[in-house]
Amino acid sequence: MSISITVRNDTAIGKESLCRTCRYASIQLGYSESEEEIRCGYFAEQPRRVPFPVSRCSDYLSKLVPTLYEMEKIAFVIEVKDVKATSRVGFAGAVVTADACEEDSE
Repeated sequence: MSISITVRNDTAIGKESLCRTCRYASIQLGYSESEEEIRCGYFAEQPRRVPFPVSRCSDYLSKLVPTLYEMEKIAFVIEVKDVKATSRVGFAGAVVTADACEEDSE
């Protein structure tokens, strides 16, 4: 006779906290593994202490992906001159000419 046990909503072991990649997190590490303090700075006026590893967060903002402001800051600005409606814009068409094939005489 076998018994099947299902465990739901159990604690994940060995998983990294979501705070490690969050822009709002302030993480202080000591010399030993147990010396770690994480504070969430989502509310800048009063950062709150996070006493446990976080798996999901409603205020999470990844620091691995650039924000829109950061992308705008590094973007190239391309200025376009005024172009008349009659002029062609884009790549010029290729001109193909067919020359008579010369045969080698032996």
